[in-house]
Order: sequence, then structure tokens, then C-alpha cells
Amino acid sequence: MIKLGLEGVKADEVMMLESEMLKRAVRFQFRKQNGELREAVGTLKRDRMIQQDGTLWEPVGESKPEHPMYVKYWDLNKMAWRQFSILNLAAVEG
Repeated sequence: MIKLGLEGVKADEVMMLESEMLKRAVRFQFRKQNGELREAVGTLKRDRMIQQDGTLWEPVGESKPEHPMYVKYWDLNKMAWRQFSILNLAAVEG
């Protein structure tokens, strides 16, 4: 993992994460709102979101509006959509 400076996450780091998630599953870390460090494996690759019967997974839980300060991703451990603030990105698989 490549550790990132929490005080100033750069737009290129977030863009790199989102770009990689479009191609594959990516392991990364972010700080949750309660301060806890969370390790996640996420993707934006459509074929990773399909159930064995061929249907797309449906989002689980409350739907949150899109916001430019958040990264929305498909969590491969929870099999659900999740999001985090770009300011809380701590590390990305390198």
C-alpha cells in the first residue's frame, strides 16, 4: 500500500484510485467518520458486480446522493455500494 498524506489528499491520487477501480479490484484504506481506519477492497468494474445468476447486485442500505468530495465504490466484501470522503483516503494498493 502507498501511504498518502491525510492532510492534503491530491486530486490525482483519488483519480488514480477511481481509474484503477474501473479496471480491477483495488485494496485501499480510509478513515471512517468515527476515526477508525478501514481497509476496503472496491471496484467500479461492472462485471465484478454481477451475481451468479447473471443479474446485477442491487445497492444495499440507504442511497446517498452523489457528491464530488466522496468516492462511491462497489465493496467486494460487503457486496454493496459504499462511499467515503476523499479527504479520508489514507492508502492505496501500489
